[in-house]
Amino acid sequence: MPRSLLQPLTSPTTLASGASAVLFIGVVGWWTWAFHATPVVPLSHPAPPAPLDAAAGATLFGAQPDSGRHDQVQLLGILAFDPGHAAAIVSVGGDPARVVPLKGRLDDSTTLSEVRAHSIVLDHDGIQREITLPAAANPDGFVR
Repeated sequence: MPRSLLQPLTSPTTLASGASAVLFIGVVGWWTWAFHATPVVPLSHPAPPAPLDAAAGATLFGAQPDSGRHDQVQLLGILAFDPGHAAAIVSVGGDPARVVPLKGRLDDSTTLSEVRAHSIVLDHDGIQREITLPAAANPDGFVR
């Protein structure tokens, strides 16, 4: 009698079906455990990466570090009458404000190359940089 019961279990299709059922039950059990297990919470946040040292990059190809004075340009106002006649009111490095005409020099190597509606473009040794007007404190104020 036991031999007659074991005979149908030895066919390849029956063995494949049994293995598939065991595999399916294992996968369903694993996913059930994965969704119902308590999530692992990290204990602390990783530290933010250290900021890059721009001074080291400036001297990468043998350039001499500058004083950074051309980086301290603050745009205070724009005077534009037409595209050929424009000027900007700027302060460099905390100095008093002064008017610089279009194509005029801010210092030995920085010139005012372009005046736009809300910004200016400075040319420092061939490198152009745009400086925008600061946001208005009272945008509803009347200016004549």
